[in-house]
Parts: sequence; structure tokens; C-alpha cells
Amino acid sequence: MSSTYTTSPAVQDLISHAEELLNIEIVIHREAEAPQYGLLIDTYSFDVNKNVIVYSNSQLGLLKDYIIAQNCVKLLMRGASHKLKNYRTLSYDSHSAAKGMYQIYLDTLKDDKTRVLDIGQKKKLMYYLFMLFHESLIDLPWAILGNLYLTKECPVLHNAQAYFLIKESMRDMHELVAFKDMLPRRYFVMHNAMYYARDMFLADITAEIKLNPLINIPELQKFRNLDVKEMMSHRWSQSYWYHTKLVGDAMSNIVRMAVSIDFSKELSLDFYADMYALGVDITNRWLVMMRMQDWYRWELPEHLRTAEQNCVQIEQEATQAVFGI
Repeated sequence: MSSTYTTSPAVQDLISHAEELLNIEIVIHREAEAPQYGLLIDTYSFDVNKNVIVYSNSQLGLLKDYIIAQNCVKLLMRGASHKLKNYRTLSYDSHSAAKGMYQIYLDTLKDDKTRVLDIGQKKKLMYYLFMLFHESLIDLPWAILGNLYLTKECPVLHNAQAYFLIKESMRDMHELVAFKDMLPRRYFVMHNAMYYARDMFLADITAEIKLNPLINIPELQKFRNLDVKEMMSHRWSQSYWYHTKLVGDAMSNIVRMAVSIDFSKELSLDFYADMYALGVDITNRWLVMMRMQDWYRWELPEHLRTAEQNCVQIEQEATQAVFGI
């Protein structure tokens, strides 16, 4: 490990384990502009020759260690899958983007609040939502698995993990609130439901009751003790947050059904590659549930890098395909 910063023995052991198993060196770097959940720049996903984990200046002590450890587990999953020739990323091209954007456009016409938007706003909304879900789906399933791993293998990080997740939950589930009236309701609901599912699953796994969204999220607290008859009333049937709960419960059940990890096994390449495959399985199940299975494609990392470089062209071509121009 290359770093001038001290970490706890548990995190040092995890980093040493990753370096030995993957035959790499990991560079730990502190950066003022780093996102709160850190940044992983790895040789398996990017055209670089170093594996770097970046954390923010504002994170200290065990919170910093948690961010490093979470990204280290993600590196282990990616590296093991790459070494076993199974590493694929969720990517897209103009053809798949057109399918997603066309469905989003139809949904803006169906929704009372968004059908009145002008055509320019609808066009911007199509690509924004398409990319928003891609951004969430390429990370969230493996973040869930990484947190499960740390709960089992690094209990010393439990308090920092709980603090970070509770804080991030509030941020994630309010990301779209400010302009929810400009989105078709189903997309606000599905986006929040993914994070609801994460929190419900991890609240059980970590035994951290405050992480439960019915406790942590003010808008969802009202549904905690409602009976079925009350929930089915007209008042609640029109609530974005009520639908978030319904969809989130279903997505959380999908995670529970998909995840089966035996931590008594040797922590080998096969173990981490299987973990990565579980993330793919969760993603595929969620995509089917959200009717987005044709929006994205599993490809080699090079395909996604090319798509990100050509994002302007992809947006233009997909928009033209939607409107037949």
C-alpha cells in the first residue's frame, strides 16, 4: 500500500489482502474535492496503470477507514471478476438509449404533471433520467454487497458505517424532491425505491434500526404503523412516498432472495467473483421489475468508457431515433 495516512489495523489487513490476492499495489489518496463516498480508480475499469482509492479531506478516523474499506471491497470484486474473465459493466449505446428515452417520453405524456412540459423540457428529461438510473445501477448493488461484507469481516467499522449510511440515506432519498413535480411519478418512485431497498436490507444485516427508512426518512415515518385499510385509502394512494414504500419493499425482497454469501468460505478470487456476480443478478432483477431490461447492456469496461466519451453523440442519435428525425 502506498499512503502517508494512517489506517486502522482491520483496514490495513483488508488492503494487504486485496494487494496479495490481486497482485497489485493500492494507492490511498486524500483529495478535498472527492465525493463523500470516495472514489475508486482501478485498472480493471479505467485506462490507467494504478489502483487508487480517494477519500475526502473532511473524513477522519474510522469514517475515513470505512470509505477506504468500502472501495477496497469493490476493487476486490472487480479485480477477481477480471482475473476470472467475468468482468462486465452495465453500458449503453444509442440504440439502447433510444429505447429507454422513448419509454421515458411516453411516461411524460401519461403523467398529468409532466405532459404539460414543452418539448424542449421533455427532451432534456429523457436523457437525464436515462443517465440517472444508469449512474445508480452501476454502483448501488455492489455498494450493498460491500456493506454486507464489511459488517461480517470488519465489525470495528460498524459505528462509522451506520453513521455514514444514515446520513447518505437522507441525501439519496431527497435528491429528486426539489423537482419531483417535473418528473413522471414512476421515476421518482423507482429511483427512491432502490435506496429504500438498500436501507431496509442493510438495516436488518447491520442490526441498525435507525437506518430503517420508515424511521430515518421523515416522509416515510407516517407509513410505519398504518394498517392495510388506511394505506389503501385515496389519500395515500396518491402519495409519491407511499408508492416508494411499496416498490421499495418489493426491491428489498429481491435483494434478500438474490444474496446468499457463505462467509465461512476461503476469501479467494472465486469468492469475490461470486460476489460481483450477485451484484449483476440484483441489477438484472431490478431492471426487469422496473421494465428497463432493454435500456442497458452488459459489456466489457472499454465499451462503457467509449459510451461516456461519446455521450453527446449518443444523446443526439437517441433523440433523433425517438422523434424519427
